[in-house]
Amino acid sequence: MVAIKEEGLIPIVEGSMVVIVGRRGCHMNYVAQRLLEGLKAYPTMYDVSEGFVARMMLMSNVRRILNGDDKTFVPPFFPMVFIRRELIGSLDCLIAIHVFGELIPMLKVASTIWL
Repeated sequence: MVAIKEEGLIPIVEGSMVVIVGRRGCHMNYVAQRLLEGLKAYPTMYDVSEGFVARMMLMSNVRRILNGDDKTFVPPFFPMVFIRRELIGSLDCLIAIHVFGELIPMLKVASTIWL
């Protein structure tokens, strides 16, 4: 959590109903944004630096090594999508939730869309 606090991400996630956190210039951010905007949920976009990505990768992989799973290298997943302060996951999770029909009800509960 130290890396997130350094970037000032926590106040943004707590202050917005829908947030997309991604690498600067990544086209996947745009895909997630367009999906949500197509549903009339307008997300707050937050670009992180490559230094933040490196810190997240280091923290994630150190945690895996300490837990005894040092055989696989896992890069951090970006973009990270938050709805109502809850981490939904990366773009693939967002699309899966939408395909299974759970995204629109989730956005309605968060009061980000009114359909």
